Amino acid sequence: MTEIFPNITNNMALNFLNTRLFRNGKMVEIIQSVECLKAWSEVPMDDNESYNTQLSIFNTFVENMDELKPIISFRSELYHLLTSYLRNELTESDLKNRIEEATLNNPFSLIFVDKKVIYVPAVSGIEGIQSLIYLSLSELIESGDINKLSHCANEGCPLLFINKNGRRKWCSMKICGNRAKVERFESKKTNS
Repeated sequence: MTEIFPNITNNMALNFLNTRLFRNGKMVEIIQSVECLKAWSEVPMDDNESYNTQLSIFNTFVENMDELKPIISFRSELYHLLTSYLRNELTESDLKNRIEEATLNNPFSLIFVDKKVIYVPAVSGIEGIQSLIYLSLSELIESGDINKLSHCANEGCPLLFINKNGRRKWCSMKICGNRAKVERFESKKTNS
């Protein structure tokens, strides 16, 4: 089951947003149940301790959920927020304000694991999940990677990714890049 999650970034918020795919001309919802959400939260990222820690905390909050609709609604709102940012309808300051407002009522506590500080939402359930996602999104702003945020060149694909070198067009070669290459090849073959 874990192979179906694209997880094309090293950021939990973006991977959470990327839990819908465009296949055969239709949008496909990957998170179809709380169990699917839990399965997503159990897929660690190789060599990314911070990501895996956030994911582990996320997973504990999912265990207490019994309804999926609020999390899907939150994902839609966050996706709209980031795509508005990509279209220059919102500024980085707007994103910061949104994160600050959202986490004001859902504060974090901290724990030490060895010498590392781990931020844990003080509330659980959907509010805790939202806080974790906003924390992950704030990391994109802090690192400057929010300025490298890109949308897949495949018009139907909803996936977002960090375009570190500025030349990447596709969310992933496995998902959209190879498909585009095959379509171009077939088009050249039929036009020859």
